[in-house]
Amino acid sequence: MRQTHADVVIIGAGIVGITLVFEIKKRNSSLKVLIIEKEVFTGFHASGRNSGVLHAGFYYTADSLKAKFCREGNIEWHNYCEENTLPINKCGKVVVAKDDKYFDMLSELYNRGVNNDVPVQVIDEGELRKIEPRAKTYKNALFSPTTSSIDPKIIMKSVTKLAIEREIEILTEAKIIEPSSKGVVTSVGEIECGIVINASDL
Repeated sequence: MRQTHADVVIIGAGIVGITLVFEIKKRNSSLKVLIIEKEVFTGFHASGRNSGVLHAGFYYTADSLKAKFCREGNIEWHNYCEENTLPINKCGKVVVAKDDKYFDMLSELYNRGVNNDVPVQVIDEGELRKIEPRAKTYKNALFSPTTSSIDPKIIMKSVTKLAIEREIEILTEAKIIEPSSKGVVTSVGEIECGIVINASDL
């Protein structure tokens, strides 16, 4: 049975697992971190199969972690794509109203955007047509200029390449069997470690 030693073991080589390693190594470069992935390549599930939308963060209340992570994540991923010359569609997003019953909801989303320090604009039908001629709204709509979209597969390839360049070990086709007194038992052997972080899907 194979046995490996690591200071930190991260379960799951999706976007969370890999970027988490970057942060850990930034704080303590001497730590040996091992990522365990049950599939044959990184980002096999949700990380490589999602819509790729970089949400701006105006949907959530200002005191929520979702608002904080959306706003900061949006900025970070824009910067990452530009620094690494990765394609990003800065298309923006419009939220339309079916009738006047939706005005209160649009107003609430606008206020959340302002409270979250997220750019969001109230626009009329004419301004909406300039942005998206096929969209229809009742009088007013909201426009989020910082909502963008990226290709999740391209992003996963990029962060995986970066991890390999930084000599971060990713052990694929290794399923977690059970915890052990020294760490974790996997389908390819026991791994001794001090800390285990579960960054896998449900």
